[in-house]
Amino acid sequence: MPFALARFALVGVINTAIGFALILLGLRLGLGDYAANALGYGLGLGVSYALNRSWTFKARNAPSWAEFGRFAASFAMAYGANLAILCIGRAAGMAGQPLLHLAGLGLYSVLFYVLSRTIVFGGQEQGARNWQGLVAKRGPEAMLVVAAAVAAAVMHGIPLTHDVVWQLWIARQMANGATLYRDIMELNPPLWFWSAVPLEWLGRASGIPAGRLLVQAVIAGATLSALAIGRLAEPERPVRRAAVMLSAFAFTVVVPLYDFGQREQLALICALPYAGLLARRHAGADVPWRLALGVGVAAAYGFALKHYFAVIPLALEAWLLLKRGRAQWRPLRPETIVLAAGAVTYAAAVMLFAPDFLRTMLPMVRAAYHGYESAWPAVLLRPWTIIWACLAIFVLLGRKEVRVPDAALVSALLITAAGFVLSYLLQRKGWLYHSVPVTGSLSLAAGVLALSVGGRNRLLAVLGVVVMALPLSLPLRTGVYHNLFREEIDPVLATVTPGETVFIAATDPMWGWPTAEDHGLVLRSRYYAYWMLPAIAHAEIVGPNRPELQRMAVQIRREALDELRCGRPAMIVFEKRRNYALQPAAFDVQRFFTRNAELQAFVARHYAQIPSAGSIAVYRRTKEIPVAQGVPCPPFS
Repeated sequence: MPFALARFALVGVINTAIGFALILLGLRLGLGDYAANALGYGLGLGVSYALNRSWTFKARNAPSWAEFGRFAASFAMAYGANLAILCIGRAAGMAGQPLLHLAGLGLYSVLFYVLSRTIVFGGQEQGARNWQGLVAKRGPEAMLVVAAAVAAAVMHGIPLTHDVVWQLWIARQMANGATLYRDIMELNPPLWFWSAVPLEWLGRASGIPAGRLLVQAVIAGATLSALAIGRLAEPERPVRRAAVMLSAFAFTVVVPLYDFGQREQLALICALPYAGLLARRHAGADVPWRLALGVGVAAAYGFALKHYFAVIPLALEAWLLLKRGRAQWRPLRPETIVLAAGAVTYAAAVMLFAPDFLRTMLPMVRAAYHGYESAWPAVLLRPWTIIWACLAIFVLLGRKEVRVPDAALVSALLITAAGFVLSYLLQRKGWLYHSVPVTGSLSLAAGVLALSVGGRNRLLAVLGVVVMALPLSLPLRTGVYHNLFREEIDPVLATVTPGETVFIAATDPMWGWPTAEDHGLVLRSRYYAYWMLPAIAHAEIVGPNRPELQRMAVQIRREALDELRCGRPAMIVFEKRRNYALQPAAFDVQRFFTRNAELQAFVARHYAQIPSAGSIAVYRRTKEIPVAQGVPCPPFS
């Protein structure tokens, strides 16, 4: 073995030198990281096989296509590991760095030696047995890692939705000393925003935008989620384990492409392993405590992102209790202990570090957030609800034929989907990202069922493939995120010098987010958007106009005046179009804000209206504005 290792190392040094020289040449010729990397490895594959076979391992048997196939597969696995290092390095801002390629070469060489010795040149029969054992044990996981590396490479620069850009903006302001729910009036609970602050810190330390780090973090989380699902759902059958893991990865990464990084996507990533864990408990199977603990930690985060999601672990626990009975049901398990501890810790953290969420934001939400709700036809008659119906019908048709070991997982996924459906209905917006966890849970349930009945009912298996293609068609229809108002607002914001401040008074956040950030402009408003305006407008025009809404109207006009004095914006934009069902068409946003006499005088004194599209009214600053005195100005950047 020492001599074989030395010979392999020598061949590796020769191949590394040749490969690295080709990589450097490719980089110099402008081929880019991936093309240069493929050039360096691809040309050496045939030479490597010949040298290692005849000299390194001194194989006595005749060469065969099966042996070369195992060699090529070993190369692909080692190269996939190298590619994963390359993707991680590029995400860390090391694109084009030779040292990054050296690190990948090191991992590639070690892994390739082990695989070559055990499954390629260890004798035909022993190599084949070793190969089969390796494929059965680690092949599905290797396929998933390669898929994740490809996704990380392809998706690293995808545009992020306005909500996610706002989340990262809040993290940046909090890192600069702003206080959530005091300086920034956000209507959602704090966990999603707190969890973005480490990304902001890491981005500052590395020089990589936090948004790019977020994309990689979500892909990594989805990969771990799929690995856990495979371990819990199909531990002994490699082909089906691979199918389950790759399906879970696709439903958590590819299907939510338009709304990548949203809370519902994160909740789905965390919920699927929890459903798999409780399915194993339901079947009475043992689960390693470390795996249960990890799944519980992820679930504690995912289910806490919105209070609606708490119904899912409660429903799954009730289902487990009914199945196991009081005598066999154990409430104190690693995952339940972590969930309970997480809930208590989060509640204490909110009261200690974000008490204004309870004191200030919850009363505002109760008074006015219903203005964002949609009519029931707009909630129920959507493309994704039709997909849900198709998936549910398929699952109901096949429930009686599913194998016993798979029935518990299908049931757990259906309960999870039902909990997310309830959340979708309670939020009553009909937005695409609210549908993501329902689609993912139902799709995976359909996939597990199709795999379970495939050998006994070909028709159901084919039907399963068809219905599973429906959710995967959603990203083809939607594409990546695109701001619907960009064609109108982009030309306006493009006239403002980067670094200047703009003030946008609008009900819909897409007038300012993420376009202003893309233009390098500063948005100084404490509100993401004036989400309370539809409810206020309805109360003023249709009635009844409750006292709390009247006080809120006075408050946001006063705050808007303070923000104008603090920010001294180069441009002010007022929304004119009606975007929400509860907001009457007769309501004028600009007239609403200029009811404040001081605000109206401030705009008239320092700004002049300029021509703009019919959906917005735009005012450009005409003179310098003195620094505000005696006005509390949040530390926004």
